[in-house]
Amino acid sequence: MANAGKVELENPPPTLKSPVWEHYGFAVAYNDDGQRQVDRTKAVCRHCSTHIGYAAGNTTNMHTHLKRHHPNVNITGIKRKMTEVQTQLPLSFKPPPLVKSSDRATAITNAIGVFIAADMRPYSVVENIGFKHMLRVVEPRYQVPSRPHFSQEVIPALYNKVKTTVVHDLSKASSIALTTDGWTSRATESYLTVTAHYITPDCNWNMQSHVLQTRPLYEQHTSTNLAEVLKEVVSEWKLERPGNTIPVTTDNARNIVNAISEAGLGPQIGCFAHTINLAAQKATGINQVSRLLGRIRSVVSFFHRSTTAAHILQCKQEMLNVPKHKLIHDVPTRWNSSYDMVERYLEQQAAVYSALTEKTLKKNKNINTLSDQDVRMAEEVIEVLKPLKTITTLMCTETTPSVSMILPLKTMLIKSMGPNEKDCLTVKEVKAAIRGSLKDRYTDPALQDFLHKCTAVDPRFKALSHVDNACREHIYNSLTTEIVAIEEQREATETAGAMSSAGRADPEESVESSSSSSSSSSSSHPPPPPPIRKSAMAELFGELFNTEERNKPTLQLVKGEVTSYMAADSTSLDSDPLAWWKNNEAKYPHVAMLAKRYLAVSATSVPSERVFSTAGDIVSASRSALSASNVDKLIFLKKNLKIQ
Repeated sequence: MANAGKVELENPPPTLKSPVWEHYGFAVAYNDDGQRQVDRTKAVCRHCSTHIGYAAGNTTNMHTHLKRHHPNVNITGIKRKMTEVQTQLPLSFKPPPLVKSSDRATAITNAIGVFIAADMRPYSVVENIGFKHMLRVVEPRYQVPSRPHFSQEVIPALYNKVKTTVVHDLSKASSIALTTDGWTSRATESYLTVTAHYITPDCNWNMQSHVLQTRPLYEQHTSTNLAEVLKEVVSEWKLERPGNTIPVTTDNARNIVNAISEAGLGPQIGCFAHTINLAAQKATGINQVSRLLGRIRSVVSFFHRSTTAAHILQCKQEMLNVPKHKLIHDVPTRWNSSYDMVERYLEQQAAVYSALTEKTLKKNKNINTLSDQDVRMAEEVIEVLKPLKTITTLMCTETTPSVSMILPLKTMLIKSMGPNEKDCLTVKEVKAAIRGSLKDRYTDPALQDFLHKCTAVDPRFKALSHVDNACREHIYNSLTTEIVAIEEQREATETAGAMSSAGRADPEESVESSSSSSSSSSSSHPPPPPPIRKSAMAELFGELFNTEERNKPTLQLVKGEVTSYMAADSTSLDSDPLAWWKNNEAKYPHVAMLAKRYLAVSATSVPSERVFSTAGDIVSASRSALSASNVDKLIFLKKNLKIQ
């Protein structure tokens, strides 16, 4: 039987000299490991690819096939020539495999490791047929190592290499802030992820973030156990800096709040997005709002369940020229999804009402449209919740949501939630619930002082319009005091270092120098350098003004700089504060030093929470048995690996 397509053939060996072999060859195939295999039990016709059984020395069947199916073929010629066969011999040899330790094989293996880490592929990918086939085509000489080789050798080596780079980058930062959050994997294992943030010490003012580690929590999540994990993070990644604290942004759970204090870190900043979420849930939990959400949810569920209803809704959208958007079903644990559900319902209200009046859907007695009063209430509640939605979106999409935004946003929210005579009773209850949830947040005096200074060094909010004049003056005095304390500590450290260096001078060298000075003549000393010629302006004013500037007290210098910074115009709210500081660091060097420390602190724990989605792809259903060590390494590489 003829095959559908041509197959690779190997020429018969030169010992087979019958003229019939000019028209036949042996089929070549490759196994899963890429090894070349030749089937010598069947000869393959070069004209029609028919496979014919071959026994050693017997070519009768082959002759018969040619006479019957290819009568025009001449098979009465002379015996095959040795030279003709020899020209085909190189085709029968497979190129030698790459040595595993060769540069080429090592480069391919490392590239596969990067592919696994960067694209979150399971280790089992190296055993997949398609992956092996691709490598055979790209490099037939390469033999893919086993899955354990990648999990035990390649990925750990890549992790150690990237970790060394991250530790080096962290060591150059003058101050570091952390965010942390916990999560549970598909295998119901608990993990705590810690992320570090800092502003680059160079003049570029770039915000950098690194996921440091994702460690399992096998014991109860008590504050003491969590504190031990945080201490290990600080020690392993060398995060301590003399005279600096390590701010940590977390959710508002009591155990993690206490853990930060026990670990000697702080201040602890409650995630502002989490705080907004709690306030919004208080508002949506009010009875009338909850019932309103329930009625809208029942309508949305009906259109999600019924394909007929969904089709009618699409027709009505087209007829009424309403955007062809699907209705959104909320998730009870996410208040912003409830906001999106109501907002989408109001957008599609006309189409929904028209669809429900169709005869085919009218028979469903349990589904009713909202009354005019319900719609009016929904519109008013959405309007009240809109600032919370905007802030939540800002916190989750902003690349660097600095802690400097917290107090201005909190003040703005509380002010916007003030009572209004035109508000209905439900709206008044919603506003009161939000105010009550927010007013007691961030009220600790030490934390407030920290947050105020963070806001003051942000050029967008440095006018501090959300506080009174007395508070504003106190905040800038605190900045001045902190800068002076840092400068005095630096000067004391430099003085102590100079004295220590002088005290460590070699005593023999001192004796030698003193004896040589007493015995040698004055001619042994080199002549002093000639005096530098001064300009006329330097002759007249240089000594006076240089001495005045040099002798000015540190406090006076710092006060002048802070006052100048206060008087400068604030930048626009849409501008990048780090870009502003990049252009003005030389003008306000002391304030810039604090800006690098405070603006690196994140207002939310979203950077750590984003690891959850990454972890969901890594600890997937097909590989939920990954060890905790591999989970840590793969998440670390996914977030920190930079492919050149």
